[in-house]
Amino acid sequence: MTHHIDIRRFIPRQTSAVHDVVEHCRKNGIDKAQERKLLLLFGRFATRHELQMNTKRPPLNLR
Repeated sequence: MTHHIDIRRFIPRQTSAVHDVVEHCRKNGIDKAQERKLLLLFGRFATRHELQMNTKRPPLNLR
């Protein structure tokens, strides 16, 4: 007896990189209040996209 094997089931899926929230805040100069907010929202780890979309940055003064 033979079985058909679907190769798509065995191809490894791409995993998303997970970053430490505290380390990300330290590297990017995010203040402690914003760091606490991110920790409450995500816990200790989050993806880069989640961190970027939930971080408020002050507007740049170009003048």
